[in-house]
Amino acid sequence: MDYAIGDIHGCLDKVLRLLEVLHYDPAADRMIFLGDYIDRGPNSKGVLDLMLHLQQDNPNNVFLMGNHEDNFLSYIQACLTDEGASYWLTEPFFAGGGTATLLSYYPRLRNPQDPYLLNAVPPAHIKFLKQLPLCWTSDIYIAVHAGVRPGIPLERQHANDLLRIRSPFLHTPHRLGKYIVFGHTPFREVKYYADKVGIDTGACYADLGYGKLTAFCLQTQRTFQVE
Repeated sequence: MDYAIGDIHGCLDKVLRLLEVLHYDPAADRMIFLGDYIDRGPNSKGVLDLMLHLQQDNPNNVFLMGNHEDNFLSYIQACLTDEGASYWLTEPFFAGGGTATLLSYYPRLRNPQDPYLLNAVPPAHIKFLKQLPLCWTSDIYIAVHAGVRPGIPLERQHANDLLRIRSPFLHTPHRLGKYIVFGHTPFREVKYYADKVGIDTGACYADLGYGKLTAFCLQTQRTFQVE
């Protein structure tokens, strides 16, 4: 079976339990992760360790880029640039809960913009993040982190839209001829549309009335959740 999994945001315990609920079998199943593995939750490092394990365990698994991974890569790059560039590159990372990611690598964190922190991030994690694709397609589905700009062919979509778009994607038919599975925009329950389904159910937002991590089976369109 093929399962798309929504935004994890550092919630390692939830993704481990969800894999148990799915009875995940690397010989028979394919996981399609929609991005946003890091930030906000308590164990971003542990989630990336798990993603690397799942990638090595089953090369058919798919790991998409989310805007939070893109922001983290910008933070890493900013640590190597002058102070002026660093502010513009790091602000989205910290605004999106990046301090929690840094704490998962370096619990004694004092200065989040200390370039020394780069030494705490395993090179394998950086390599993994840099090679994440923006979307995945099959004969029936498109899987993407945030969505698409309606009416534009997939090959002409801008990366920033695939990573960050909300409106007009959420309110307009996309007209790409396939059913889109997306994350990025949190819903309290899975959000079904005629041409797409949103499966970010706010795993890291339990205090706001969300708190679920969702998997969506592409063959059956059945959903599975943990809290």
